[in-house]
Amino acid sequence: MHWFSDPGDVVLDPFMGSGTTGVAAVKMGRPFVGIEIEPRFFDIACERIATAERDLRLFARRVDEPLSMGLV
Repeated sequence: MHWFSDPGDVVLDPFMGSGTTGVAAVKMGRPFVGIEIEPRFFDIACERIATAERDLRLFARRVDEPLSMGLV
């Protein structure tokens, strides 16, 4: 995905399965559209993608000033 799309590109997975592509898209900052005909796999994929989104928010932090490493 890193080599074949740019940040902001929409990633389409027409056979979503358990959502691995969706999780990768979330982690790479790409909007994602997934299609899955099997309800059981759709539910699994949605939970995995939602968890990836929560994890990103949990570990994201804003830095207003450059951090000093104490090196000259």
